[in-house]
Amino acid sequence: MFEHNSLLKGRVTEEQKNYFVVSTPQSELRCVTKGTLKKRKTRIFTGDRVQVQVLNHDSMEGVICEVEERKNFLPRPPLANLSQVVFINSFKHPRLDCEAIDRFLFSSAAYGIDAIIVFNKTDLLSVRELNELEVIENSYKNTGYKTMRTSAAKRYGVDELLNICKNKTSAFTGLSGVGKSTLLSIVFPDREFRTSEVSGTHGRGTHTTTHIKLLPLDKNSFLADTPGFAFVDVPVVPPESVASYFPEIERVTGKCRFNNCIHDAEPGCRVRELIEENEIASWRHEHYLKLYYEMAEWRKKNRASELGTQNLERK
Repeated sequence: MFEHNSLLKGRVTEEQKNYFVVSTPQSELRCVTKGTLKKRKTRIFTGDRVQVQVLNHDSMEGVICEVEERKNFLPRPPLANLSQVVFINSFKHPRLDCEAIDRFLFSSAAYGIDAIIVFNKTDLLSVRELNELEVIENSYKNTGYKTMRTSAAKRYGVDELLNICKNKTSAFTGLSGVGKSTLLSIVFPDREFRTSEVSGTHGRGTHTTTHIKLLPLDKNSFLADTPGFAFVDVPVVPPESVASYFPEIERVTGKCRFNNCIHDAEPGCRVRELIEENEIASWRHEHYLKLYYEMAEWRKKNRASELGTQNLERK
């Protein structure tokens, strides 16, 4: 039972057009935002921990009075207080995109969120393809990342996947067509998830999920189904800090001949030596450089824009 006028702690599990769904220890409430929060222009997102007051016990309606400080925030899609992000991939149908994985890992680290790499649809692979996948898996494992295999069709690996989501708030995401919705359908058999067939010249699936919702696995565990995307957006960071988000490169920082080595074509680069020794995957290094130069270009454009604004102000 709810105590009259008492504040309850809860979790925003869904955002609708005119209200939020908040899960509390007692029940779910349909809540609006308190006027003082609106005046302060406080934004509320799925995953936020909030304090609510019950307005109507019969219709289970309430008002969000406070939003607690966030542990972290993923801006696109907007999700607050995530424990981990589970990135679903497939080796084929659609074809594995290691650059998407590396951009995802970079983004997760920059936002301070743990990442898990899942390779789904393994039942479709031949022995040769499984061996190729193992090489890629080992590269990530040796770097320190958690990886696992699943097959939604054969229900292989699903129990292990659920186990790593216990007592956590996890976001399931991935490129369209990798089987994310099918995996969620196994976890939540009473819910209907729309799935998509892989199509198009690039083997991408069509987008299916339209909004974010936290689904309760148990009272302490939530899974978020997030909209599919074709490209992985990345946060902007100083170019010199990009290496710190690639663990195998970060570990040898300071061991190159030159202190300002960016690990491209400089002589005496320890990263280059480790690539030749097969200690660092060449494709991981390529993705690092691509991100480095993206960040450098962003800084260049931003500085040019700032100078242009300053010149206009002087005039």
